[in-house]
Amino acid sequence: MLSSSKKLRKYLTFALLVFLSCSSKKQEGIVFWHAMGGPLGDALKTIVNWYSQTNPPITLVNLGNYNTLSQKIMGAVASNTPPTASQLYESWASELLSAKKIIPIQNYLNLIDSTKLKNVFEVLITGNKWQDTLVTFPFNKSVPVFYYNIDLFEKYGIKEFPKTWDEFREVAKKLTIDENGDGQPEIYGTAFTIDVWIFATILYQKGGRLLEGDSVMFDSPEGIEALTFLQNLIFKDKCAYLGTGYSHQDDFANGRVAMIWGTIVSYAFIKDKINFRLGVAPVPIDKYRTVIISGTNVGIFVNVPESHKKNFINFLNFFLEDSVQAYWSSKTGYLPLTKSAFEHPTLKNFVESVTGLKEAMLQVEYGDYEPRDPVWFTGRRILSEEGIEPALRGHAKPEESLKRAADLIRQEIARRKSYQIYRHSRK
Repeated sequence: MLSSSKKLRKYLTFALLVFLSCSSKKQEGIVFWHAMGGPLGDALKTIVNWYSQTNPPITLVNLGNYNTLSQKIMGAVASNTPPTASQLYESWASELLSAKKIIPIQNYLNLIDSTKLKNVFEVLITGNKWQDTLVTFPFNKSVPVFYYNIDLFEKYGIKEFPKTWDEFREVAKKLTIDENGDGQPEIYGTAFTIDVWIFATILYQKGGRLLEGDSVMFDSPEGIEALTFLQNLIFKDKCAYLGTGYSHQDDFANGRVAMIWGTIVSYAFIKDKINFRLGVAPVPIDKYRTVIISGTNVGIFVNVPESHKKNFINFLNFFLEDSVQAYWSSKTGYLPLTKSAFEHPTLKNFVESVTGLKEAMLQVEYGDYEPRDPVWFTGRRILSEEGIEPALRGHAKPEESLKRAADLIRQEIARRKSYQIYRHSRK
């Protein structure tokens, strides 16, 4: 009779074999992997259903979140069982491109209407090019914005949303209200989470960078200034607090925070919780006017039938229709990829219904990107956990935590280069 430990090992071995056999199974037809749920996933399903009524159907597979999506992609390409296409962040695409696992969209540009292509915001096309070759295609793109309580602004005599970060700091202090004088404000001027996005935006606005080639650059004077600014809002000015998850959004919806940083997409999730007049504003500026564009692109995999690749390109051509872009943007809050979509009645009515929304969306025209080097997939986590979090929790000075994070990423770069040299020597 088998012992319980042997039985367990036998069961786990069997389960692993079943998992591997399932995960390596080729999926039939045109398959698109994504990680969008809620109203975002619903909008995508609707658009794909529209397309599939008169074209070869596309099967959507929702992997739930981007971490799971990235893991499934790497497993699928390793076993030569990729989907037709998938959402990809730039750093993922760089790795897949170097491994020759995705095929450039450039190879199929003749299947996309040239008029539609010229209508796409140039910065979105540029962000998908590697050495002048269009490798991936923009998909669900967003910019950062500030949401603010218009009623609170009027009550305390503030006529417009601040244009610069210095003005933002003063407004945040003015809107931090301790009504009973107990030292615990009933209303905070602002709140945010540990977020590379807000740090990187301020860094870029000051003229700094995160990563250039093999050089880690965010522990520069510009980086220290950016993180010090955020730290001072919490500990020196006491007009901000550090939230977790979506707690700051809930407090904003309940009138306990006057202004919050977020993605343009957050509107789809908070609009029904708001009982005051909601304003949306572009991010304040520093030395330079720029914001970091976020969101994913789509890539097409090499090891799939040619007809599936062409059919997915045809879907992208359909996706660029003004009516589709207007629907997509109005239902999700994502940026329309095309400039002319703003003139479509669906999107025009949507942006006019929310104070400041169109101006906030048009920040895309001076957008920039985080690094696309594969090391940034790890480096971003290191910056968040070792560089930003210790400072915003008051456990370290910005210059100390940023240097530690930068040094860890430099070590990761060196490790990867050593591994590449080793692999090359073994060939």
